[in-house]
Order: sequence, then C-alpha cells, then structure tokens
Amino acid sequence: MADFTEHEQVISRVVAAREAVAAAMAAPGSAALRAALDELEDSLRHARDLGVPVPPPGEPRQEEAG
Repeated sequence: MADFTEHEQVISRVVAAREAVAAAMAAPGSAALRAALDELEDSLRHARDLGVPVPPPGEPRQEEAG
C-alpha cells in the first residue's frame, strides 16, 4: 500500500488526467484527446496497482471534504 504522500500524488495525477480529458473533448478526434485518455488509463492503472482508492469523478477528495 502506498504511503499518504504517494497516495495523494496518485490521486492528484488521476484528477489532472480527468481534467485533461475534459479539456481535450472540446476537440474530439484530436491527438490531445487520445493522449489525455492514455494518461487517464495509466494513472488509474497505477492507482490500482498501488491499492490507492480513487474517488469517482466529481466527488471531493478527502482534504476538500474536510
């Protein structure tokens, strides 16, 4: 299991990837969208491999829900 700092870094990477996908959707079919989706898949796989639970899109992260 990842430590807390690594846990937050992994979640931040997923959140950033989700934001990149949303931004890239403004130009469907672009290389930016493909790259953003690849990064999202990689970041989610990394989180799963480390056992880091990732909140669903739109759900506040722990420090935001505080």
